[in-house]
Amino acid sequence: MQEAQWERTLSSLKKKISEDIFGRYFERATMIAFNDNRATIRLPEGIDPKEVAPYKGLLEISWQEINGVTNRIDFEFKDISEPEPMVASGDSFAQSFETTSIPLSRTYTFENFVPGDKALLAYNAAFAVAENPSSNKYNPLFIYGAPGLGKTHLLQAIGNYVLENDPTKRVRYLTAHDFQEQYIRSLREKRVSELSAFYRTKVDVLLIDDIQNWSGKEETQNEFFHIFNALHQAGKQIVLTSDVPAVEVKSLAERLVSRFSWGLTVDIQPPDVETRIAILHQKAKDQHIEIAEDVISFLADHISGNVRFLESAITKLTVQASVMHHDIDMTLARRVVTDILPTIRRRVNVSAILNAVSQHYEVPVEKLTEQGRGTQEVSKARQIAMYLTKELSTLSLQGVGKHFGDRDHATVIHAIRSIKKLIEADPTFEREMENLKSSIRD
Repeated sequence: MQEAQWERTLSSLKKKISEDIFGRYFERATMIAFNDNRATIRLPEGIDPKEVAPYKGLLEISWQEINGVTNRIDFEFKDISEPEPMVASGDSFAQSFETTSIPLSRTYTFENFVPGDKALLAYNAAFAVAENPSSNKYNPLFIYGAPGLGKTHLLQAIGNYVLENDPTKRVRYLTAHDFQEQYIRSLREKRVSELSAFYRTKVDVLLIDDIQNWSGKEETQNEFFHIFNALHQAGKQIVLTSDVPAVEVKSLAERLVSRFSWGLTVDIQPPDVETRIAILHQKAKDQHIEIAEDVISFLADHISGNVRFLESAITKLTVQASVMHHDIDMTLARRVVTDILPTIRRRVNVSAILNAVSQHYEVPVEKLTEQGRGTQEVSKARQIAMYLTKELSTLSLQGVGKHFGDRDHATVIHAIRSIKKLIEADPTFEREMENLKSSIRD
């Protein structure tokens, strides 16, 4: 299935670039990993990463056009003629732990991360860990924030920096889902001890993304608890990320919450307009394009939220300027903003909002949309759903009311005001709403 998706994506990309460029960079490219909406593409050795970087956005757009979803594309550079090492059959199971580690993307570095005030502490902590992963100054380092704000970037930047300065370090980067899959396989094959031994003896720096996905996974949590203890006692560095603080991850074992608080917990918040301007400058630099200051300011003013939206804007500017043989100016910027905002909201419909609220608060969708008031829990979840619908959709107040038991606009206004008051009064609830918005948009 994934191979077919990749082939169709290549066909789409081929129409957007010259035959020479396609043959040089992508004709022999292969997809070697696909995890959590992130595809890793292997390119032949000898390609300068800076040369191929401008086409990464085009490739992501082609993927979106063909498959209907937005995925991040990472490049891995390796000689495809290089023979794979021979592995004795008895070692194949242990080797699978190492190969499950997701290749680090060379595009994720500290140099091209723009922290701003909202992510400066997280940036400084991550850099301190990368400079001296054996110091255990911040161990574990726990980074949390809504999707698309740079947690994965910092996590992989740590790994890249460590390996650049000490290639002998054994760095392992994987998602929480990957670790869970490893554990399930080892359990099925009755080789859990080998999984544990691998992490205890062959890992110096462990980087795990999105641990909120361990919510309710008791056995996986239990296994990681023992691995965590062993690594921590051995002075090995652990870095974790999550959409929310550990204490707010549903059904996360108390003993893990306690362990994760041993080190340093830092958060990343959505960038302000000044930081968005700096990020846009950095993204333009990464893609080797020049954009006038008034265009940058216009984009920063009109595109808020997470960094992925800003990346998408730069990519679309590059593509449209190339396809239309047009300079990057305000006319093109306005066209891109007009185009990108509906794209960001493309999948934000009432059904998606209802399903997200229903799942998060464990309230059936029919309870959210029925005419009766219901319990206090149902009433609050309904108000949240109405608030999110008005925030994320283009519906009028009357339109929102029709989706929630044909309620009048006054009821909708009351619901929105109630939720806004809670947001203003409770930072934890504010973060909960931002995370819900991000999950619905993704």
